[in-house]
Amino acid sequence: MVDNDYEAIVQGHPEMILVTETPVRTWQGFLTVSCQSNAGQNIRVKLKLAVPNYPSLYEAQIRFGKEIALIRNGSGFSQKVKDLMRTTTKVSLFFRQLQLLMSSFIDNACIEDHTYEAMDNSAMEILQELKDVLEIPSPVQLLSDSSLSTIKLSVRNVSLKLQRTNHRGYPWTVVYSDLPVMPAIGSFEKNVSTLTTARNKFNSQVMMLEKAWSNLEQIDEQCWVLDPPKPKPYHLYRRFYLTPSLSMFVKIDPLNPMDLPEIKFMGSEIEAELKRDLVSKNLHNWNPKCDFVDNLMMLLDMHRFPMKEEKICVDDKSAVVGDEECCICFSMESDTLAFPDKICSNEKCRRHFHTPCLLQWLQAGAGNHVMFDHIHGTCLHCQESISCCIK
Repeated sequence: MVDNDYEAIVQGHPEMILVTETPVRTWQGFLTVSCQSNAGQNIRVKLKLAVPNYPSLYEAQIRFGKEIALIRNGSGFSQKVKDLMRTTTKVSLFFRQLQLLMSSFIDNACIEDHTYEAMDNSAMEILQELKDVLEIPSPVQLLSDSSLSTIKLSVRNVSLKLQRTNHRGYPWTVVYSDLPVMPAIGSFEKNVSTLTTARNKFNSQVMMLEKAWSNLEQIDEQCWVLDPPKPKPYHLYRRFYLTPSLSMFVKIDPLNPMDLPEIKFMGSEIEAELKRDLVSKNLHNWNPKCDFVDNLMMLLDMHRFPMKEEKICVDDKSAVVGDEECCICFSMESDTLAFPDKICSNEKCRRHFHTPCLLQWLQAGAGNHVMFDHIHGTCLHCQESISCCIK
């Protein structure tokens, strides 16, 4: 069945390429969608499909390009895609049914909501909008491309790009944003009907996030940040170095930036458990009026965090895998852009693993057992005991 599925994908969807097979089978490319509303012309929709339990689509993840931005939000499209994943048994069949689903939604959007209706005077309307927005002073700068179809808003090294659409209710859609996703206040496009409204909302959200960004800058200056390697404004988390076998993950609530953040310890389970106990003991001393990094050091009974120059590197010329690379997939970043977050507790080993890679390895091993939501087995490098959460 697997071979037939692969063959069907190659024949029926030649622009969908199998980019990785392990640890997660991933296809990336374009699906061609036939749409009557587009004067009979096809639309190429960019997407990426990751299938961790192939051939089953259970827990599969899919990402679409901007070609279908107007039907993805608020139209029931996302739920229909999830239903397809739940009921379809083959990836090739899923691609065929997804083509039909996208075609139906795009045609219905055109016929019922007129979202793809052409606007003959779009350039004049944009010019009028630009005139209206520029008449009101604001710290936000506006830039436009030559066709006036893309507008860039920027303030304090934070930017957002809007693209003109033919949707009557929401004529602007976000194609790039430095702003993080904040579910509590909804998507940026919601209730944005004019450029003036978009500019005011953008400036308001930048001001709202200033304290959260300030706290993250403290971490960047006073800690050895491992992830993200190049922080962007939309990254509200940091993972930073504590010891050669342990790192600390911190995620800030943008609406309550001085409150206790989400905290996780990644690496050696023995060291992580000790740190979790220490944080639990000091939790009541968290003071929202103190500096953010000072509070983090208080939780760990530390006077300062180690910086990068303090790490002692041993260059092993015979090593096949780098010290910080995953010992299973031989990469720093996984398919989901995650970094190795699990480290063998053996002092002489200290090999790094992506949690999904280690989980898949342990699940495949005969004799490994599950206890208290963890699967237990042995490190593939040193054969010492190692475990991984199965949730």
